[in-house]
Amino acid sequence: MQRFSFKRGLVFIEGQQRWEMHRRRVTGMIQLLSDSGEVLNLSVKEILRRWHSQTWLIDEASLGELGNAIYIATPRDLSTFPEQHQQIAKRRLYYLTAIDAERTPYNQNIWAEKIKAAAKEAGDSRPPCASTVSSWWRRYRSTKSILKLIPHNSASSAHFEKPAYRVFEEVIAAIYLTDQKLPKIAVAEAMYRQINALNNGLPDHERLKKPGRSTIYRWLEALQQDLIDTAREGAEAARMKYRAALGSVQVSGILERIEIDHSPLDINACDDANKLPLGRPWLSLAIDRLSRMILGFYLSFNAPSSHGVLQCLRRAILPKDELLARFPDIKNTWPACGIPSLIAIDNGTDLHSKALEMACLEMGIQILFCGSRTPQHKGAVERFFRTMNMGLIHRLPGTVFSNPDQRGDYPSEKNAALDLNTLVHLITKWIVDVYNVTPHRGLNGRSPLDVWTECANRQVIELPVHPQQLEVIAGIPASRTLFHYGIELEGLHYNSELLQIIRRRAGKNCKVNLKYYEDDVSHIHVFDPDTNEYLKVAAKQAEYAKGLTRDLHRMVREHVRKTHGDSSLAPHLLQARHEIEELVRGALKSKKTGTRKSGASTVQHDSEAVWRNEDPLAKARNPIRNVKEQPPGDLPSGLDDTLPDFGPSPTNGED
Repeated sequence: MQRFSFKRGLVFIEGQQRWEMHRRRVTGMIQLLSDSGEVLNLSVKEILRRWHSQTWLIDEASLGELGNAIYIATPRDLSTFPEQHQQIAKRRLYYLTAIDAERTPYNQNIWAEKIKAAAKEAGDSRPPCASTVSSWWRRYRSTKSILKLIPHNSASSAHFEKPAYRVFEEVIAAIYLTDQKLPKIAVAEAMYRQINALNNGLPDHERLKKPGRSTIYRWLEALQQDLIDTAREGAEAARMKYRAALGSVQVSGILERIEIDHSPLDINACDDANKLPLGRPWLSLAIDRLSRMILGFYLSFNAPSSHGVLQCLRRAILPKDELLARFPDIKNTWPACGIPSLIAIDNGTDLHSKALEMACLEMGIQILFCGSRTPQHKGAVERFFRTMNMGLIHRLPGTVFSNPDQRGDYPSEKNAALDLNTLVHLITKWIVDVYNVTPHRGLNGRSPLDVWTECANRQVIELPVHPQQLEVIAGIPASRTLFHYGIELEGLHYNSELLQIIRRRAGKNCKVNLKYYEDDVSHIHVFDPDTNEYLKVAAKQAEYAKGLTRDLHRMVREHVRKTHGDSSLAPHLLQARHEIEELVRGALKSKKTGTRKSGASTVQHDSEAVWRNEDPLAKARNPIRNVKEQPPGDLPSGLDDTLPDFGPSPTNGED
């Protein structure tokens, strides 16, 4: 059986005339356009009446594109009508039952006597006449439905034919359905002005009657709200407001779909040395869709980028044992690791990079770029950010909460007390000891750790054969010519004996492929086409490049250009680095939070530095000649502080 529903493009045929459904107006009326351009506004009830009487026939050719527009609905019941209409219908049914209309043929005198007796028994001082009850019976007898006894004038579309309502439609189009978002009183005032103008010069019996303000407000309440929001707030805002959760992403195993997203943490982190707030760091996090297990995260003061995605993905793939060994107070295990089949990320231009595409291509990972402003496409990770803010971040000193109303007069910057090292420790502990082991409503009361463990026992988890290869894969690809002095990349020279062997085999003008890194300029990896492996090549200016980020190097290089021109030497770079680091030290002590945050991001202060047991800010705070590396295995400063007692966590939320 063919079906139809009211969707744009549906065509009705009336003789030689075709009426195509164009749009639904805010008043609930359907606007139809004829082939000749004529416009017709009808209520749904009127369209169905014409369709049911076969005055209008449906053009079956227009149903092709409406195949997905079928829905099943249950007719309304008595409780959906106003109370006064319910009482009227019950009163009418009482009289029909009293006269036993089914067995008593209509006779005006007999029915009148029975009606009079029934009215006396019910205490009704104004009983209906026999002909009125007979009209009720004609409507009721075919279906025996009490809904047939609802008064005809109860339809909400009765006011559509009033002259004042036509003025109302014109006024709301000009006044109310605009991005100025004028209040309801403006509609009433505009209506009164327009009715006064129309009444000028008309005789008294033809003048329009002004509707009361409450009537106008009732008409406004009856308008279709989603169309109002589209006109007043914009199509995108209305789409987000009225989007429907019609199911969820279906996955059958762990690592089948990993969702990665970024969010600024609702907390001000501070510098470890001077305790000045640096601002809100960005958290990039990966979560497994099936088990809701957190696979890894990356914390940085830099805005989201493909570099952040790669660092987060790298942490998600690798086992976490080495990381947990740095935090002996963490009690539970974190078994999440493995190469995923698909990662779902945002569709921002900063995430469309050759480095990310090549890395995923090499690892056999499919990238799904979710549409803009569609958080429901990554519902699991979006929901986690809220869970973490409520369960951890908003309990820490220096939190900025989610909005100004929650924050009130709380001095977030003044109370900032957690440096990035401690924040990484806290987030790791909360994920492992709280979130991963807490029952989750979306998992039928099981915890993410239980679901992961159960699935891991029956599923093959793949890991890279060479873990160090992940660093190379996460690098930024480039191509350079190999000379006798090595490779030049952004003003730095890289050379080694093994690199020169490639040149001797290939001859002059040898082109090589390489990978370089944003967080460290001290080395690159060059691909050897004969051995099919990457060679690690150190920078010739080792003292200058040690522990230097690429952003800081670019700043140094620009400073040298301005001071010494293009003919700069290694001592010039080293001196310029000292000068730039002096500026960074000053930025970290600035009175402006934005300046301090910029200084922290310049030296690449992130969770990778914490996990590698390094502190770039310490290098920025002290001249590089005085830098001393910490012994391996020592905890960074601040990690031996007493951690807060998280207490029992509520059940994790659903997507």
